[in-house]
Amino acid sequence: MSQKIQGVLRVSQDDPPQFSIKDNSRTGIAIAEGTQNVLQSINILFLTEPGERIMREDYGCGLNDYLFANISDELMTDIQTHIEERVLRYEPRAEITSIQVNQRTNLPSTLHVQVTYALRGSDINQQIEGVLEVNEGRVQVSL
Repeated sequence: MSQKIQGVLRVSQDDPPQFSIKDNSRTGIAIAEGTQNVLQSINILFLTEPGERIMREDYGCGLNDYLFANISDELMTDIQTHIEERVLRYEPRAEITSIQVNQRTNLPSTLHVQVTYALRGSDINQQIEGVLEVNEGRVQVSL
């Protein structure tokens, strides 16, 4: 039962909140499905640091660990291996087909990361790209 107290609507347990899920992004919440869901999941994985999630403390890619490191071939190989291990562990719907980590020639302190993956059980390929600004201390992922 609801009651109005000093101009504020108070909702009791008898009146649970209700949400309207619609396809229109201006009027409701849109829920990702299918390939978009996997893409968002990988994006979240890349931007999450281990220890951020309380019940899954080891979840996350930990790309911030590579910030402020000296850029070398070994560093780029470590990043490739780390991304592949994390996607394999936390996103079983995606199968990595290639990971490329390249240093930008015009921005020597920036690494461009491109991950191409296939959805398991289908012939759908997708790609996600990101930038590690190593000396600036920033990770950006673009879908």
